[in-house]
Amino acid sequence: MWQVIQAYCAMFPQEASKLLSQTQFLESIDDPFPRVLLPGHITGSGILIREQKMLLIQHRYLKEWFQPGGHIDSGESPLSGAIREVLEETGWQTILSPLCTNNLPFDIDVHVIPANPIKNEAEHLHIDFAYLLEPIHHGQASDPETVAWVELAQCTAPRLARCVEKYKHLKRA
Repeated sequence: MWQVIQAYCAMFPQEASKLLSQTQFLESIDDPFPRVLLPGHITGSGILIREQKMLLIQHRYLKEWFQPGGHIDSGESPLSGAIREVLEETGWQTILSPLCTNNLPFDIDVHVIPANPIKNEAEHLHIDFAYLLEPIHHGQASDPETVAWVELAQCTAPRLARCVEKYKHLKRA
């Protein structure tokens, strides 16, 4: 996964310095996905945009709006984990957007997850690989969250705004 982060940084050099310094510990780790890995681990999420709206969930513990996503299961890639998480949380079946011409993440974000005594988890980092996904069919969510399609202009949290700008750039290209 370190090679994926390096390739992503080559595509988005303005993010490279900060991202590489925050993820350097992954360089020598064979399996960067287990949720017990400290100081952090890779997760996967989906950016779904349709009709100038982004699909967001209200996180059940943090009570904030984010793109759907979560931990990577054993044997999954970050992309397949993102597709599974979107389906579980929202009911949307998805594929990688045809706007993406490679299998690199659309966005990588490193953020602190607060300690959760209920889950007996210490504070740690999520290195979230977000993929631009295309919604293809809506069904029943197996682990439903509160879901909303939010106007792109209202996606003002720093990461969401960065994803909106990347999406607009792709659409213009």
